[in-house]
Amino acid sequence: MQFVCKNCFADKELNGFITSQNTIGDCCCCGSKDVEIIPIEELFDFFKELFENFQPKLSGERFISKIQSNWSLFRNITIGQKILDFTLSQIDTPFKTSRELADFNDEILENVNFWLKLKEQLKWDRRYLTNIGYLTDDLGWDSFFESTTVIKLKDIFYRARLHKNADEKLFLNEDMFCPKKELSYAGRANPIGIPYLYLSDNEDTVLYEIRASYLDEVSVASFRLKQDLTQNIVISDFTETPSLYAPSEVNKRIKSTLLKQIISRDLSKPMRRYDSELDYIPTQFICEFIKVFTNVQGIKFSSSLHDKGNNIVVFDQNIMECKDVKKVQVSKVFINSKKL
Repeated sequence: MQFVCKNCFADKELNGFITSQNTIGDCCCCGSKDVEIIPIEELFDFFKELFENFQPKLSGERFISKIQSNWSLFRNITIGQKILDFTLSQIDTPFKTSRELADFNDEILENVNFWLKLKEQLKWDRRYLTNIGYLTDDLGWDSFFESTTVIKLKDIFYRARLHKNADEKLFLNEDMFCPKKELSYAGRANPIGIPYLYLSDNEDTVLYEIRASYLDEVSVASFRLKQDLTQNIVISDFTETPSLYAPSEVNKRIKSTLLKQIISRDLSKPMRRYDSELDYIPTQFICEFIKVFTNVQGIKFSSSLHDKGNNIVVFDQNIMECKDVKKVQVSKVFINSKKL
């Protein structure tokens, strides 16, 4: 195998690097003709750096699947196997083929899994004097949330409030914002007394988020940024498709992706009626951590209740305006179950 092309990869940054070489030819891997290509040897340093972050295991996931399921580095599994198998045969590594069982190395697992230890510590041991220096200086977490997105003035978001009684009047625009701080209760992202504005980018998603039931009446508000804002409103994005191609920073990209995945699951996890507010504390902490160390105005993460929508938490609701409110009635509810 002499040349690979941009069509072999799904990683946007790697595609951009191959395109920047301005070499057109035929791909020896996927068979594409007259396309941007690169000698595969020029990617060996990247792959060597990538392989150093994994270790063989006696059980678990195949090496190719471990990479592809987290980053979609290759266009598909078949192409990924061809490229990895050839590269592994040329580079000194414990792996012989892409189908061997693998896991991340111990250093990565220890870094990411500290979140599990930190959650228990924050709930039951030490809440207000956590060792921030260990998180930043030793684990490097302050640099793991750099992926951001900018909220545009035209972007519309939604928020809903459930009506407690039939034929209750439509909530007013001002009623759709956060309660006053004196009345603000703890949420998945905000501590008690520090209200954040919870929004969704999909109108149906907010109905799932408030647990609306069949025939419930709901006020649904549309929000957007105040149109006179002059600065960009930047939020930390937990929903992006991460790139793995980052020469000299592959280890950091892996840790960042895995840590954000596990935190995102906790952020989007719905509160069950028999859960304790103590379960909110770890995600409240990490939101405060992100707020301080990245200087963003909010966070974006996937909804676990509605796979077509994302949730947005805005730290300062004063940057938003409520455009309008409408009243709707829930006409259909879908419920699935799984065996425990």
